Amino acid sequence: MKDLLFEWNPWWTEQYSFKGIARTKLSDVLPWIHRKEIVSIVGVRRAGKTTLLFEIISHLIKENKISPKNILFIKADDDRVTKNGIIDQALDEYHKWINPSSKIFMFIDEIQEITNWQKTLKRIYDLQPDLKIFISGSNASLLKEDLGSSLAGRFASFEVFPFSFSEYLRAKGIKIENNTLVKHKNTIRHLLLEYISTSAFPEVILEANEKMKKELITFYFDSIFYRDVIKRKEIRNPAKLEKLIKYFLQNISSPANFTKIAKLLDLTTDSVVEYTKALEDAYLIFQINLLEFSYKKQIINPKKIYCIDTGIRNIIGFKFSEDIGKLYENTVFIQLKRTIKEIHYWKNKYECDFITKEGKKLSAIQVCYDITNAKERELKGLLEAMQQFKLTTGHIITENYETEEKIEGKKIKYTPLWKWLITSDKK
Repeated sequence: MKDLLFEWNPWWTEQYSFKGIARTKLSDVLPWIHRKEIVSIVGVRRAGKTTLLFEIISHLIKENKISPKNILFIKADDDRVTKNGIIDQALDEYHKWINPSSKIFMFIDEIQEITNWQKTLKRIYDLQPDLKIFISGSNASLLKEDLGSSLAGRFASFEVFPFSFSEYLRAKGIKIENNTLVKHKNTIRHLLLEYISTSAFPEVILEANEKMKKELITFYFDSIFYRDVIKRKEIRNPAKLEKLIKYFLQNISSPANFTKIAKLLDLTTDSVVEYTKALEDAYLIFQINLLEFSYKKQIINPKKIYCIDTGIRNIIGFKFSEDIGKLYENTVFIQLKRTIKEIHYWKNKYECDFITKEGKKLSAIQVCYDITNAKERELKGLLEAMQQFKLTTGHIITENYETEEKIEGKKIKYTPLWKWLITSDKK
């Protein structure tokens, strides 16, 4: 354990400098670093959770002047350690060899690998007020079930997704400033196509070899699917689940009727519901409900399904040339998901892609790649939703069309996807 601790914590013996791509999520986490609550970083595998932990460590050392020896990092998914009791063992060895004299900042990466970690953290939280805890995990149930039931009121949780478009541009060396957006417009539009066609996973973006990019995406999918879904949820019929995920990936952004899907795949409707939840817990897919005032109607109506990464969708679910509109919509959904918890769709005679809710504020958003051929239809869906929810402003996200217009006394704002992604990431 001593050797592992020194390996996991290089800042104890050498000067540490964070060399990754700065994450937008850091600004959300920073206000919580000196509070008592456990900080939880949750998200899909390979999205950059560990890197964000290292970025927080760098901030503690450089900006907060915390002694590097007061920072303890535990790599819970290291196959060289026994998972049972690893936290207590690491703390004992840490005190023995480092013997910190003031507040300790403890980071535990991939905590779901540790047996009974919830009870251990609750004990440490309650009995050691001078120990601040940060954890990361790769399953949504870590946020909704494990933390919520065992550590209620003791944690602040943040979700990390693969790179946003702004982070992608930073990785490509493009500095985002208001006075340079027009200057870099053509480059940004080209990079947007690359972003939605290839992947938003950090290591895929930074990989130069195109063949290796595709292999990485496949490896990521296999790791998430078999480790975080099949193994963790103890799925007894993985072949049927594989058919289901491929169906979802081929039909992103389309309404999904679980009863019809069950018949198609020779499953029960209950199994489709259970499998979909397992895929969502692993952050592979997301489902949103039709917005109805009756919760029962929300549950029984078809869901719309989106994928964590368009790169996974394109390789595992196959991509067709006419799918650019679906990729645009999926990209908008993931960007909304970064900051907004409640997202629905609306459909009556026509459909509106997204109705978002932040507190009491509702917003209506339509996504249309080719506005010249679909403007009338998209407007009908948007205006119908705006009328239903008494909204005065609606948004249509386009390929490159930008303007504002008044229709029936309501303001319609058209914004290119590349600009919407950049500006929304600054909020």
